[in-house]
Amino acid sequence: MEYFDIYDKYGNFLHKTALRGTPLNPGEYFMVIHVWIEREDGRFLIQRRAKKTDPVPHQWAITSGVTSQGETPLEGAIREVHEELGLTLDSKDLEDRARIVSHDESYHTITHVYHTFKAPKIDELRYQKIEVLDAKYVTLPEIKSMIEKGEFWNYPELLDEENYFSILERGSL
Repeated sequence: MEYFDIYDKYGNFLHKTALRGTPLNPGEYFMVIHVWIEREDGRFLIQRRAKKTDPVPHQWAITSGVTSQGETPLEGAIREVHEELGLTLDSKDLEDRARIVSHDESYHTITHVYHTFKAPKIDELRYQKIEVLDAKYVTLPEIKSMIEKGEFWNYPELLDEENYFSILERGSL
């Protein structure tokens, strides 16, 4: 069973936790992390998701996840990259690019978007089989094309943030 902390929209801890999958009350949010791993040539590491319980199962996405109970977003980012890809990062390896507050009727999140240039070769990765089927490096235009084809998670739509990719293009929202 996975538990996560509950926050207000400003990121203040509300001294409450919830079991993953539990609907939140209005004004309650949980933390999500996105980690963009970029090579020096401008290509990003993406992974084909394995879990049927993902918001968009079996599509391509970046490394992402929910912070665990008692965990900061930065700690969650480091943990998720290690769990899903076997890549060890340090806090100094990650640049905090954005914080996006989004919600719909059942999904209230504060998404922390991180970026790193600590990009391994594909054959150096160790996939967590229940999370990741495959990985590859692609350009941002290729990612946008994959979204149009329904092959990649549509982060601008999922987070209701039409300028999501500007985080990578110019550094922050």
